[in-house]
Amino acid sequence: MTHDRPMEDVRNTIGEYARLVRNRWRPALVGLALVASTAFWCSQWLPRRFAASTIFERRDDVVLRNLISKNSPYSFESLKSTLVMDMTGSRAMANAAVTLGILAPEAVPAEGPLTEAGLRALDEALAAHGLRASVQMLQSTPSLDTIKLTCEAHDPDMAQRCVVALRDGYISHTRDRITDVLRSTRRFFQTEVDRLQQQLSSTNQALAEPFKDFPGLDPNDTAGAGHRLEVLRSERERLLERKTELEAQVAVHEQYAALIADQPAGAGATEAFQRSVRAAMAKIDQEMGEAMALRRMTAEHPEVRGLQAKRAALSALLEELVRQSSAEALAHAGDGWAVSAPDGERNAQQLRAKLELEALQRQLAAVQAKFEQADERVNRFGTLFERLLKHGAGLRDLTDQAATQADTLATWREHLLQLDRIMAADSEQRGTSFAVLEEAKNSDRPVSPRGKAVMAVCTASGLAGAALLIGILELLDRSFRSAGQVARALGIPVLESIGVIPTPQVRRKRWLCRLLWAPTLTLLLAVLLTTGALAYFSLEHPRAYDSALTNLRDAVPRYLGLGGNCGTSVRP
Repeated sequence: MTHDRPMEDVRNTIGEYARLVRNRWRPALVGLALVASTAFWCSQWLPRRFAASTIFERRDDVVLRNLISKNSPYSFESLKSTLVMDMTGSRAMANAAVTLGILAPEAVPAEGPLTEAGLRALDEALAAHGLRASVQMLQSTPSLDTIKLTCEAHDPDMAQRCVVALRDGYISHTRDRITDVLRSTRRFFQTEVDRLQQQLSSTNQALAEPFKDFPGLDPNDTAGAGHRLEVLRSERERLLERKTELEAQVAVHEQYAALIADQPAGAGATEAFQRSVRAAMAKIDQEMGEAMALRRMTAEHPEVRGLQAKRAALSALLEELVRQSSAEALAHAGDGWAVSAPDGERNAQQLRAKLELEALQRQLAAVQAKFEQADERVNRFGTLFERLLKHGAGLRDLTDQAATQADTLATWREHLLQLDRIMAADSEQRGTSFAVLEEAKNSDRPVSPRGKAVMAVCTASGLAGAALLIGILELLDRSFRSAGQVARALGIPVLESIGVIPTPQVRRKRWLCRLLWAPTLTLLLAVLLTTGALAYFSLEHPRAYDSALTNLRDAVPRYLGLGGNCGTSVRP
C-alpha cells in the first residue's frame, strides 16, 4: 500500500485538475480569448525590424598580389584583415548615414577619426532608425572572398538603402586603398632600383678603377692579363731598340759635325775624316767585344744592338767619305779643274750634318717620350698583374658581387616595369575586382519579431490567463461539487450520494445559461481568431495584410455613403 500512495496522489491531483477544467471551461475559455486577443492586438505595436542583405565577391589579382607581397612591405592581406571594420566601422556607418541623409555632413571629418560629438550624433541617428549592420564571410581564399552584408532597420527601405550605401562605400574605399598601395609600392620599387643602381655603380667603379688605363681587360682572365703584359713589354723593347738606334745615329752625326768643325780645309781633310771614323768604329768594335766576352751579353741585348746600330751608322758615314774622296781625286785629275772650293763644300757638309742631326734629335725626343710612356705602362701593368696573382680571389668575389647586383637590379626593373604597365592600364580593376552576386532586395517580412514566436507567446499568455481565472474562481467558490469534497471537508467517509434531480426551474436556468454563454463564447472566439490572424498575417504576409487594410479602409466609407478616403489603418 505504501508503494501505491504516490501514484494515487498523482491520480487524484490529475483528476482534480480535470474536474476543474471540466467545471470551469466556460470562464477558462473567456480568459483565454480575452488575454490572447489582447496579446495579439498589442503585438501589432511591437517594433518591427527589417533586414536587407547583399552578396558580392572580392577578387584579388593573383599576379599583382604575388608581385607586391613578395617584393614590397605593402600587402593586400592588410585589406582583408580590416574588412569588417571597413564595412561596419564608425567611419563606414557615418559615411552611409550621410549618404542616407540622416546625418549632417559636417559631423564627419574628411580625414582622421570621428570626434566625440560626431560619434554621439551618429549613435543618435542609428538608434532613431534602428540601423545595425553585420558581415558574414561565406567563402574565403587567398584570392577570392564571398561576402554577405546585412543591415537591419525599422523601415525596410532604409535597410535596403543602408546596405547598398555600405557596400558601395566599401568598394570605393577599397579601391582608393589599393591605389595607395600601388603608388606606395611603386615608390618602394623605384627606391630599391635607385639603391641597387648605386650599389652596382660603386662596385663597378671599384672593379674598374685599377683597369681604367687597360680597357677590355678581364680581371678573372690571368692568362689574358699575362699575354697583355708580354705585349706591352715587347712594345717597350721595340721602342728601346729604336731609341738606342737613334741615339747611335745622333752620336755619329754629332761626332761627324765635330770633325768637320775641327779639321782644316784642304785636300787632306777627307782622309782625316776617314781616319777618325775608322778609329771610332774600332772603339765600338772593342766595346762590343768586351760586352759579349766579359759581360756575357748576347747579340740581342739592347746595349749590343745599340752599339751595332752606332757602328752601322759610322760604316755608312765612312762609305760616304770614301765616295767623296774618290770624287775629289777625279776633280783634281780633270782638265776642267781650275779652282778648288774647299770652304764652300765644307760649309755645305756642316749644314747637311746639322740638319740631319736636328731631325734625328727630334725623332729621338719623340721615341724617348713614347718609350717613357711604354715603360710606365709596363710598370703599372706589372704591378696590376702581381695584384691579380696575389688577390685574384678578391677580384673574382667583387666580379661575382657585381654580377649578382646586376641580376637583382634587372629583376627589380622588371617588377617596376610590370607595375607601371598595370597602373597605366587600369590599376583599380586590375588590383581588386568586385562582382555583385545578389542585389539587396526590399523584404517586407520583419526579422524581429518572428510570427511563430509571437503566436506562441500570445497563446501561452492566453492559457496562463485561463489558468489564473480558473484558480481565482475556484478559490472564491465555497460550494461542494463532489462527494470527495464533502468527505475531505467533514473528515468522515461518504457512504452514498444522490445525484441532482433537474427541476423545471433548474432546467430553465441551464437553458438561460446556454443561451447567454453560446453567443458570448462564439464572439470571443471570433475575436481571438481575428486578432490572431491579424497578428500572423501582419508578420508573415505583410503585403497581403497592408493590401487588406487598404481595401477595407477604402470600402467602408463607400459602403456608408461617405465618399473619399476617411478610414485609417490599425497597423502602426
